[in-house]
Amino acid sequence: MSTYSSWRSDQGNMRALSDELAAQAAMARSREAALNRRLRSLEGDLSSRVEVLQRLVNALIELGEVREELALFAPARRARDAARALTRAVVTGEGDVSHLRRAPDLADVPGYWLVPAALAVADLPAGRVDAEAAQEALLRDRRRAATYLVAVCALVGRPGLAREWAPWALDAPVLPAAGWGSADGAPEPAPARTTSARAAAGDPAPDEVLVTGAERALWLAAAAGALGDDGAADVRRALRERVALLDDDARARWRTRLLEAAPALPGGGADWGTPADHARGRRRAAAPDTLPLLRSWAAWSRAVADGEIVAPAAEPRPLLLGAAGVPSGATAAPGGDEDAEAPGEALLRVVGSLVDEGAPVERDLLQRAEVLGERVGRAPEDDGPAWDASAGTLVDLLVADARGTDPGRAAFVAPLVADDLRDASHARAAQLAAAPAPSRALRLGGRTVTVTPTDDATAPAATARAELLARPVEGPSWGVVGAAGAAAVVALVLGIVAGPAWFVVTVVAGVVAAWQWFAGEQRGRDQRMQAQQRAEQFDADLAAARRDVAAEADRARTQREAVATVVSDLDEALADVGARTPA
Repeated sequence: MSTYSSWRSDQGNMRALSDELAAQAAMARSREAALNRRLRSLEGDLSSRVEVLQRLVNALIELGEVREELALFAPARRARDAARALTRAVVTGEGDVSHLRRAPDLADVPGYWLVPAALAVADLPAGRVDAEAAQEALLRDRRRAATYLVAVCALVGRPGLAREWAPWALDAPVLPAAGWGSADGAPEPAPARTTSARAAAGDPAPDEVLVTGAERALWLAAAAGALGDDGAADVRRALRERVALLDDDARARWRTRLLEAAPALPGGGADWGTPADHARGRRRAAAPDTLPLLRSWAAWSRAVADGEIVAPAAEPRPLLLGAAGVPSGATAAPGGDEDAEAPGEALLRVVGSLVDEGAPVERDLLQRAEVLGERVGRAPEDDGPAWDASAGTLVDLLVADARGTDPGRAAFVAPLVADDLRDASHARAAQLAAAPAPSRALRLGGRTVTVTPTDDATAPAATARAELLARPVEGPSWGVVGAAGAAAVVALVLGIVAGPAWFVVTVVAGVVAAWQWFAGEQRGRDQRMQAQQRAEQFDADLAAARRDVAAEADRARTQREAVATVVSDLDEALADVGARTPA
């Protein structure tokens, strides 16, 4: 082997070895990068897990500290448990509750409203309320005590005993703060004037007026006749004051919501243009046509005015718990919303929320303990929303009751929605009356002819037709015909003078002239025929447009007259609703 061949072999081996070393180095770098990523991921997971465990430990430590603090208020906790037992016995009608009333744990806690309130209702089964204990509870916390007393008396079937406190429970969110605070002496934040005073002073209305869970529960009880005539009047008065707080935007939304769908009562179905599918309280969307919609509301208003849709008789009755845990006297009215909460259930939930809330000195600690308990993994207690939590906006609740299937609630809110329902129906009728008249636009020969109910467009149509038919047509090209004819004559002369070969040119030129003349004449006839056909089609379209416009105008006029009649009937029915509603 030569020296050169040996050198080339060594060089090839060195390149192969270099490539292999480079590949191994790249693989090592890739493995190193993968290991680094894995280490960073493990460090991140470990760090997050340590952070989660740290938060959990901190929550457990804080929960222990909160429980230690709550242990300092053991008398309040024992008094709350004893008051809960006494309240449950009174509400469920267990009979003699003297042993619960004399329970050693039911000791007065300074500043706590619950103990005197529970003692005030201990004699409810006998038809008595301890006025002195009730006044003491009201002095300690007017808002909570009034709500508790009214709710418990309604559950027992004696709402008249707490009637004097019902306005305080319903006006609670706007009571003066001065002099009516929590038991620890700190007044609760509240506006400086009552609802009626704010309205009289011309204060700006809020964007939305909310209804608390306690107010909604009393609302449902009043609609079910569980508060008596006086209690229903108090609730309706409070709702009227809240309606007065609605601003223009809220009222506009209210009127729009009212006419978004037809009411479920009376009867539903196609007779009144209302939806007929009420399975499990769900309803199909009503037809958006104005006339069926207004007819359904007129029928609803007339049924309310004539007593066909009526609230249950105002005969307070005990709303007791049955064996299955459902208030036996608190079920929804026949044909009502099956999924709706019964008045007794709502009142019981309010009372339970008030009792479980705790004394003022421990209330924040109890709420913090509940939050920390959920954070460390304890399942939250599903007791429903708190008594002072929002149950919805006033507009939404009023519309839901008016359009719902419960006759008691519909009859109860009918006087409240009457004015806005009247305004909404008049606005819808005015919108229908202001709709533009039907029209049809036709085009012929560059002209637009518009047909309306008051103008059948006879003159514009005649002008457009005459202009179309008077347009010049493209006939024979006389220049070409003349040139071809002149060429034929010249060729003929040359054929006579010079020789017969020119006769061929004469024949060709004559044929061209004749063809140009006949083709032009045919083109002119075709254009005149097309213009005539367009004019005839235009006449047919014009006659059809006149018929369609007249028919649409007649239908619109008939609908406007029918809507005006229905709106008049609705006005009369709503006036009767207002007349038969007690002030």
